[in-house]
Amino acid sequence: MRADRRLFNRFALVLALMLAACQPAKPPPTPPPPVVPTIMPLPPRGSAPDMEVPAKDATGRYITPNRNMMGEQALWHVRMALNVAALGCRTPGEPAKVQYNRMLHIHVVALKKANDAVEESYKARYGVNAFDMRERLNTVVYNFFALPPAQKAFCDVAVATLTIVNGLTPEQLIDYAPKALQALEKPFEDFWDEYAEYLRRLEEWRRRYGRPSVKVEGWHDDAAPPPAPAAPHLPTEQMPDAPPQKPSDMILPPS
Repeated sequence: MRADRRLFNRFALVLALMLAACQPAKPPPTPPPPVVPTIMPLPPRGSAPDMEVPAKDATGRYITPNRNMMGEQALWHVRMALNVAALGCRTPGEPAKVQYNRMLHIHVVALKKANDAVEESYKARYGVNAFDMRERLNTVVYNFFALPPAQKAFCDVAVATLTIVNGLTPEQLIDYAPKALQALEKPFEDFWDEYAEYLRRLEEWRRRYGRPSVKVEGWHDDAAPPPAPAAPHLPTEQMPDAPPQKPSDMILPPS
């Protein structure tokens, strides 16, 4: 009887081992989900993280101190932009500076005429306050064209614009001024487009990962003097090595 029990136990053990061998192998553990990068978007071109994007008008264009400039006023804004380039675009051979000085020589009469026309318009509009009002607007224009993140692209456009300007007659120069002004603004419009996209991605990142949202609004400075529309406060924390001269300090070509 005892032998039968031992035999039965052995048979049961063998049967259990056989059944265990027939069981399918356990699947390997499920790997953890891949790590999703959660790096916060960074401002484009090394710019500051808290800049404000200019507002846009009804046509979708950024509102700048150069908008709707025509004739002598447009030419004077072009000169201010190119003056910023001459002082700030430090590349080998300094083509911006060389071409700018050529422009002052070639277009001495046209630039003097433009300055006088703008001066008279401000005197007629503001009387004894004409000088201060013009200085204020001109400072905003200089600062606009000195925006650091856009300088590399701006310098390329400025040199190309100077090359065209120096090949024009005085009459052609006045006609070309609004187009030149638009071309000189393009690098800054492109930068603001990039910055607006950065703010959009940053807001999405904050919503996704539980960071607080930040309301982003356009901005205006309604006190800016005509004829420029609502000129914005523009970043001036970095300027070219030699900051642009204020218009009152600029030496006009001799008559």
